[in-house]
Amino acid sequence: MRVCMFCQGKASTREDVWPSWLTRRAPVSGTARIYAERRELNLGSWPIKQPKLLVKWLCRSCNNGWMSRLESEAKPVIESILDDTLDNLDASAQMTLAVWAAKTAMVLEAVDSDRTWFYSEDERNLMRVARVIPVRTSIWIAKCVDQSSVYSAAENLRTTLDDDGIHAYATTMAFGSLAIQVVTIRTPVMIPAGVAVTYDVSEGPWDQTLVQVWPITQASQLWPPKHGLVGELGLDALTKRLGPSM
Repeated sequence: MRVCMFCQGKASTREDVWPSWLTRRAPVSGTARIYAERRELNLGSWPIKQPKLLVKWLCRSCNNGWMSRLESEAKPVIESILDDTLDNLDASAQMTLAVWAAKTAMVLEAVDSDRTWFYSEDERNLMRVARVIPVRTSIWIAKCVDQSSVYSAAENLRTTLDDDGIHAYATTMAFGSLAIQVVTIRTPVMIPAGVAVTYDVSEGPWDQTLVQVWPITQASQLWPPKHGLVGELGLDALTKRLGPSM
Protein backbone atom coordinates (compact mmCIF):
# COMPACT_ATOMS: atom_id res chain seq x y z
CA MET A 1 0.00 0.00 0.00
CA ARG A 2 1.28 3.44 -0.91
CA VAL A 3 1.41 5.68 2.16
CA CYS A 4 1.18 9.42 2.62
CA MET A 5 4.59 11.10 2.92
CA PHE A 6 3.41 13.21 5.87
CA CYS A 7 1.16 11.00 8.00
CA GLN A 8 1.82 7.44 6.79
CA GLY A 9 -1.87 6.98 6.11
CA LYS A 10 -3.16 5.54 2.87
CA ALA A 11 -2.18 7.74 -0.05
CA SER A 12 -4.94 8.70 -2.42
CA THR A 13 -4.84 9.32 -6.15
CA ARG A 14 -2.40 11.84 -7.53
CA GLU A 15 -2.51 15.34 -6.09
CA ASP A 16 -1.27 18.66 -7.43
CA VAL A 17 2.04 20.00 -6.16
CA TRP A 18 1.12 23.53 -7.22
CA PRO A 19 -2.22 24.81 -5.89
CA SER A 20 -4.78 25.74 -8.53
CA TRP A 21 -5.06 29.34 -7.29
CA LEU A 22 -1.37 29.76 -8.08
CA THR A 23 -1.22 27.91 -11.40
CA ARG A 24 -4.23 29.87 -12.69
CA ARG A 25 -2.02 32.93 -12.65
CA ALA A 26 0.33 31.41 -15.23
CA PRO A 27 -0.09 32.98 -18.68
CA VAL A 28 -1.70 30.90 -21.40
CA SER A 29 1.45 31.26 -23.50
CA GLY A 30 3.81 30.33 -20.70
CA THR A 31 6.13 27.37 -20.33
CA ALA A 32 6.82 24.98 -17.52
CA ARG A 33 10.40 23.92 -16.79
CA ILE A 34 11.18 21.13 -14.36
CA TYR A 35 14.72 19.99 -13.58
CA ALA A 36 16.04 17.03 -11.62
CA GLU A 37 19.54 18.38 -11.10
CA ARG A 38 20.40 15.66 -8.61
CA ARG A 39 20.48 13.23 -11.53
CA GLU A 40 21.82 15.78 -13.97
CA LEU A 41 18.62 15.18 -15.86
CA ASN A 42 16.80 17.98 -17.64
CA LEU A 43 13.18 16.94 -17.86
CA GLY A 44 12.68 19.61 -20.50
CA SER A 45 10.17 22.35 -21.11
CA TRP A 46 6.76 22.30 -22.67
CA PRO A 47 3.96 24.78 -23.50
CA ILE A 48 1.18 24.96 -20.94
CA LYS A 49 -2.18 26.55 -20.38
CA GLN A 50 -2.11 25.76 -16.69
CA PRO A 51 1.01 24.08 -15.26
CA LYS A 52 0.38 20.75 -13.57
CA LEU A 53 2.75 18.68 -11.48
CA LEU A 54 1.31 15.64 -9.77
CA VAL A 55 2.54 13.44 -6.93
CA LYS A 56 1.12 10.18 -5.63
CA TRP A 57 2.33 10.30 -2.02
CA LEU A 58 -0.35 12.44 -0.34
CA CYS A 59 -3.58 11.43 1.38
CA ARG A 60 -6.81 13.35 1.09
CA SER A 61 -6.81 14.04 4.81
CA CYS A 62 -3.49 15.92 4.67
CA ASN A 63 -4.22 17.52 1.32
CA ASN A 64 -7.65 18.79 2.40
CA GLY A 65 -6.70 19.43 6.04
CA TRP A 66 -3.54 21.09 7.32
CA MET A 67 -2.11 21.62 3.83
CA SER A 68 -5.28 23.36 2.68
CA ARG A 69 -5.22 25.62 5.76
CA LEU A 70 -1.61 26.53 5.07
CA GLU A 71 -2.48 27.37 1.46
CA SER A 72 -5.27 29.66 2.68
CA GLU A 73 -2.80 31.55 4.86
CA ALA A 74 -0.07 31.76 2.23
CA LYS A 75 -2.34 32.76 -0.64
CA PRO A 76 -2.90 36.45 0.28
CA VAL A 77 0.82 36.94 1.00
CA ILE A 78 1.94 35.37 -2.29
CA GLU A 79 -0.75 37.09 -4.31
CA SER A 80 0.14 40.49 -2.87
CA ILE A 81 3.72 39.90 -4.04
CA LEU A 82 2.60 38.82 -7.51
CA ASP A 83 0.20 41.81 -7.70
CA ASP A 84 2.96 44.27 -6.68
CA THR A 85 0.85 45.57 -3.79
CA LEU A 86 3.27 44.56 -1.01
CA ASP A 87 5.96 46.92 0.28
CA ASN A 88 7.10 45.04 3.37
CA LEU A 89 6.89 41.61 4.96
CA ASP A 90 6.18 41.49 8.68
CA ALA A 91 7.32 38.57 10.84
CA SER A 92 3.98 36.77 10.44
CA ALA A 93 4.14 36.98 6.63
CA GLN A 94 7.75 35.80 6.65
CA MET A 95 6.84 32.83 8.82
CA THR A 96 3.89 31.89 6.61
CA LEU A 97 6.02 32.07 3.46
CA ALA A 98 8.80 30.05 5.07
CA VAL A 99 6.52 27.22 6.24
CA TRP A 100 4.74 27.09 2.87
CA ALA A 101 8.07 27.01 1.02
CA ALA A 102 9.51 24.25 3.23
CA LYS A 103 6.36 22.18 2.83
CA THR A 104 6.46 22.64 -0.94
CA ALA A 105 10.13 21.64 -1.08
CA MET A 106 9.22 18.43 0.72
CA VAL A 107 6.34 17.69 -1.65
CA LEU A 108 8.50 18.36 -4.71
CA GLU A 109 10.77 15.50 -3.65
CA ALA A 110 7.87 13.12 -4.20
CA VAL A 111 7.97 13.84 -7.93
CA ASP A 112 10.93 11.46 -8.05
CA SER A 113 9.84 8.38 -6.12
CA ASP A 114 12.79 6.26 -7.28
CA ARG A 115 15.34 7.91 -4.99
CA THR A 116 15.87 8.31 -1.26
CA TRP A 117 14.30 11.57 -0.21
CA PHE A 118 16.43 14.12 1.62
CA TYR A 119 13.81 15.18 4.17
CA SER A 120 13.15 12.51 6.77
CA GLU A 121 9.88 11.01 7.90
CA ASP A 122 10.30 12.78 11.26
CA GLU A 123 10.84 16.15 9.55
CA ARG A 124 7.76 15.69 7.40
CA ASN A 125 5.69 14.62 10.40
CA LEU A 126 6.80 17.67 12.40
CA MET A 127 5.80 19.86 9.49
CA ARG A 128 2.35 18.27 9.52
CA VAL A 129 1.65 18.39 13.26
CA ALA A 130 3.43 21.62 14.29
CA ARG A 131 4.66 23.42 11.16
CA VAL A 132 8.25 22.90 12.25
CA ILE A 133 10.81 23.92 9.63
CA PRO A 134 13.77 21.49 9.65
CA VAL A 135 16.84 22.62 11.59
CA ARG A 136 19.63 24.36 9.67
CA THR A 137 17.17 25.52 6.99
CA SER A 138 17.44 28.92 5.32
CA ILE A 139 14.79 30.35 3.00
CA TRP A 140 14.98 33.36 0.71
CA ILE A 141 12.66 35.03 -1.78
CA ALA A 142 13.57 37.15 -4.80
CA LYS A 143 11.89 39.29 -7.42
CA CYS A 144 11.90 37.95 -10.99
CA VAL A 145 11.94 40.24 -14.02
CA ASP A 146 10.83 39.19 -17.51
CA GLN A 147 9.95 35.75 -16.17
CA SER A 148 6.44 34.36 -16.45
CA SER A 149 6.94 30.60 -16.29
CA VAL A 150 6.79 28.02 -13.53
CA TYR A 151 10.25 26.81 -12.55
CA SER A 152 11.51 24.14 -10.19
CA ALA A 153 15.01 22.79 -9.58
CA ALA A 154 16.68 20.75 -6.85
CA GLU A 155 20.34 20.19 -6.13
CA ASN A 156 22.16 17.80 -3.81
CA LEU A 157 25.29 19.42 -2.39
CA ARG A 158 27.78 17.17 -0.61
CA THR A 159 31.29 17.59 0.72
CA THR A 160 32.01 13.86 0.24
CA LEU A 161 30.60 11.07 -1.86
CA ASP A 162 29.51 9.08 1.20
CA ASP A 163 27.34 10.01 4.20
CA ASP A 164 30.23 11.11 6.42
CA GLY A 165 30.32 14.72 5.21
CA ILE A 166 28.01 17.69 5.25
CA HIS A 167 24.97 17.29 3.01
CA ALA A 168 22.91 20.24 1.83
CA TYR A 169 19.77 20.17 -0.29
CA ALA A 170 18.68 23.26 -2.23
CA THR A 171 15.24 23.67 -3.81
CA THR A 172 14.63 26.62 -6.11
CA MET A 173 11.20 27.45 -7.48
CA ALA A 174 9.56 30.36 -9.22
CA PHE A 175 6.03 31.39 -10.08
CA GLY A 176 6.06 34.35 -12.41
CA SER A 177 7.68 37.27 -10.58
CA LEU A 178 8.33 35.40 -7.32
CA ALA A 179 11.33 33.11 -6.77
CA ILE A 180 11.90 31.06 -3.62
CA GLN A 181 14.95 29.12 -2.51
CA VAL A 182 14.98 26.62 0.37
CA VAL A 183 18.32 25.24 1.62
CA THR A 184 18.61 22.63 4.38
CA ILE A 185 21.95 21.40 5.70
CA ARG A 186 22.44 18.00 7.31
CA THR A 187 25.61 17.42 9.33
CA PRO A 188 27.38 14.36 10.77
CA VAL A 189 26.39 13.50 14.34
CA MET A 190 29.77 14.65 15.70
CA ILE A 191 28.96 18.29 14.84
CA PRO A 192 26.95 19.83 17.74
CA ALA A 193 23.61 21.41 16.92
CA GLY A 194 24.81 24.84 18.01
CA VAL A 195 27.77 24.94 15.63
CA ALA A 196 27.20 27.16 12.60
CA VAL A 197 27.65 25.52 9.20
CA THR A 198 28.14 27.58 6.05
CA TYR A 199 28.40 26.90 2.34
CA ASP A 200 30.22 28.49 -0.58
CA VAL A 201 28.27 31.16 -2.47
CA SER A 202 29.00 32.29 -6.02
CA GLU A 203 29.86 35.92 -6.64
CA GLY A 204 26.95 38.26 -7.19
CA PRO A 205 24.86 40.95 -5.51
CA TRP A 206 22.91 38.38 -3.51
CA ASP A 207 22.54 40.64 -0.46
CA GLN A 208 20.65 43.10 -2.66
CA THR A 209 18.73 40.44 -4.55
CA LEU A 210 17.50 38.01 -1.89
CA VAL A 211 15.23 38.67 1.08
CA GLN A 212 15.70 36.15 3.88
CA VAL A 213 12.41 35.01 5.39
CA TRP A 214 13.86 32.16 7.49
CA PRO A 215 15.36 32.26 10.00
CA ILE A 216 13.58 35.54 10.67
CA THR A 217 16.20 38.23 11.24
CA GLN A 218 14.06 41.38 11.07
CA ALA A 219 10.55 42.15 12.25
CA SER A 220 9.87 43.77 8.87
CA GLN A 221 11.56 43.22 5.51
CA LEU A 222 11.27 45.75 2.68
CA TRP A 223 9.95 44.44 -0.62
CA PRO A 224 10.95 44.31 -3.41
CA PRO A 225 14.75 44.12 -3.06
CA LYS A 226 17.04 46.48 -4.98
CA HIS A 227 17.94 43.95 -7.68
CA GLY A 228 15.86 41.34 -9.47
CA LEU A 229 16.56 38.06 -11.26
CA VAL A 230 16.29 38.59 -15.01
CA GLY A 231 14.65 35.84 -17.02
CA GLU A 232 15.70 32.22 -17.07
CA LEU A 233 19.37 33.11 -16.73
CA GLY A 234 18.63 34.81 -13.42
CA LEU A 235 16.83 31.73 -12.09
CA ASP A 236 19.63 29.46 -13.28
CA ALA A 237 22.16 31.67 -11.46
CA LEU A 238 20.09 31.44 -8.27
CA THR A 239 19.91 27.65 -8.59
CA LYS A 240 23.67 27.37 -9.06
CA ARG A 241 24.79 29.97 -6.50
CA LEU A 242 25.54 27.52 -3.66
CA GLY A 243 28.23 24.91 -3.29
CA PRO A 244 29.45 22.72 -0.42
CA SER A 245 32.25 24.06 1.77
CA MET A 246 35.18 21.69 2.09
